[in-house]
Amino acid sequence: MINKNIFEQLLFEAENTNLQVLMDNALNEKDPDKKKVLMAVYTYAIGEKQKELLKNKEFII
Repeated sequence: MINKNIFEQLLFEAENTNLQVLMDNALNEKDPDKKKVLMAVYTYAIGEKQKELLKNKEFII
């Protein structure tokens, strides 16, 4: 059985990592499969940061 804790930890780390670092790692990765995974992690992290921003009542579009 897969340990969900590992995935939760990965997503937690992604959310708390500098987005520029995530993007740089994804763009500089040579292996196409690893690049896809890193881009997916980046997309998740940026999505979470956007959700956080949109929850802020002072934020106006």
